[in-house]
Order: sequence, then C-alpha cells, then structure tokens
Amino acid sequence: MAELTREEWLALSNPTVPEQMLLAPPVPMWPQDCHAWRARADRLDEVPELADCAPMGTKVTDNDRRLLYSAHMRTVRTPAIRKGIPVTAEPIKANRQRIGGKIAIVIEGPRGTGKSTLLDAIAVYWHRRLSRLYGPDENRIPVVALTVPPPGRGNVRNWAGAFARFLGQEREGGDPTASVIHTMRNARTLLVVVDAIERLRTRTEIEQAFQYLDVISEETGATFIYCGRNAHPIVDPQTRDNDTPLEQDETPWGDSVVLRTSRIGYSDEEMASFVSIVDLFDADLRLFRHERGDLTALAPYLHRRSRGYMRTLSHLICQAAQGAILSGEERITEDLLKKVSLGQTVQL
Repeated sequence: MAELTREEWLALSNPTVPEQMLLAPPVPMWPQDCHAWRARADRLDEVPELADCAPMGTKVTDNDRRLLYSAHMRTVRTPAIRKGIPVTAEPIKANRQRIGGKIAIVIEGPRGTGKSTLLDAIAVYWHRRLSRLYGPDENRIPVVALTVPPPGRGNVRNWAGAFARFLGQEREGGDPTASVIHTMRNARTLLVVVDAIERLRTRTEIEQAFQYLDVISEETGATFIYCGRNAHPIVDPQTRDNDTPLEQDETPWGDSVVLRTSRIGYSDEEMASFVSIVDLFDADLRLFRHERGDLTALAPYLHRRSRGYMRTLSHLICQAAQGAILSGEERITEDLLKKVSLGQTVQL
C-alpha cells in the first residue's frame, strides 16, 4: 500500500463537511404537465423532521432544508377546505358515469381568501383517493390542472394547446382535440380544474372559451371546476338555460355548485375559526426553540396584521419562520413578527 502524502494526512486529520452544491436556485414546483403535477401532489404534505435536519447552530445555507420548507410550509386543512371537499364530492360522484349533462363547480371569492388553495386541495384529494382505492397507475391522469392560457395570435386563447401540453402531447401543428379527448377517456380523467377564470374579460373571450370547454366536458367523463374572482357571473351564463323565457319576477338561475371564499372576520365564531387555523400552522413549524402553542398564542396579533386574509397570514408566518431560522432565534415572537415588512411602508 502506498504511503499517504502530507496533504492527504492533513485532509484526514482535519475533515470538513463540504457545503451541498447548489445545482439550481429554488423555484416553485410548476405543474406544467401531468407528470410534474402528479409529483407535486405526492410531495405536498412532506414536512421535515428536526432530527433529519442540520443541527441547531449550523450555518444556514440558501438550500437549507428547513429554510426552504418554511418558505411555503404545507397546506393546512382550513374550515373552507374541510367543508369544500365533501360538498364538491356530491356532483363529482354523480358526474363521473354520465355521458352528458354534467354539473359544473365554481369557486369564487376576493383576492387572498384561499380560492386557488381550495381548488388545489380538492384536486389533490381526488388524486390521492383514486391512488388509494385502485393503486398507483402511471397511465391514469385523474386531474387536468390548467390556468386560463394567455392570448395568442389574433388574441385567441389556445385551449387545445393547453390541454395537449398538460397531457404531454406537444406537437408542431394541427388540432390536438381528438387526441386530447382520446387520452382523457383512456386515462380516466375525473377532474378538469381551471384557475384564474377572471382572465376572460370580454364576452367574446368567454364564449370562445366555453365553446371549446363544452366539447371537452361532453366528450369526456370529467367534472369541470372553475375558479377565480367573480367566477360565478362568468361561468353561470355559459352553463344555464338561456333560451326559455323567464316568468314574471323570475331571475336567471343555473345549477352549478358555487363555493364562495371570504376573509375571516371579527365575530366570535370567525375568531375561533382563525385560531384553529393558526394552531394548524403552529403544529407544522420546524424551529428548534418552538414550543407547541407559541404561535397559537399570537393569533390575535396575526389576525390584526392579516385582517383575516389567508394569503397574508401564510406569508406572515412563513417569513417569520425563515427570519427565526436565519437569526438563530428559532422561535416566532410578536417582536419578530413586527419586523416582517409585509403590508407595511418602510421609510428609507
């Protein structure tokens, strides 16, 4: 055996742990196609255990596991999610064996009230439910998840291309609609979720979109869920009877199931609901000095700062958690929350 050189002996006697190489900066897990969406849905509930993370006092790098987790944390089961999943299950179960005449679902509400989170939670629930009931299957695509595509040539939105891309059917030209329908039937697609429906701003855009979406709805077994601000006035006229004359004093009516999100207000019942949500965040924090209930005790302050908006609450907690990790405090306090500049004007 060859003798070690002086440099090799020094390396052995003074071992250092190399920093993990950053191959790319952190980015969202974009659900750009069915494979990426499936991988994201399978990983959404991953919460790191402190025992598996770098010990307290270790230098925090940009790709620290707790730092990355604290940037978004996992989706907590808010009262809206707990109520929304069983309500939407009724039309989904009734629709799935119908060839035609399916009922649409609409999710609407103001900005920052958790519409898209609810939409995502419903889609993930059914993905996991089918995997539990029938086993994992790479050929099954239970959910097609889309946002309204941007305007293209001639200010026309390419819905066919959006479906084809999600299903992994990129092509140079031609209409992929027949292939989309064939794939969705064979893949037993249960849901098509369309977010940001408010991007359809003109009557022409809305009518063009629903001319295409109606074809997919009628030719596949999928239930459509439309989500966005003021979504009901956009979707309802396209899915109801507009031909029968109304009786005197009768108002137009559609049969879509409508879920409406809102901020959590100041009544005793709403405040109790808000505390329960904060408590769910409390349970998911991964800070070395955090004790169960620390964050829950700050619920009144968090409500004042967030005014009951879920987006703001999530950012407040996540930014404070990252601040606690980077500062070494390792727990969230009111003083730390006051340092979070979210929603505040910073005088420079």
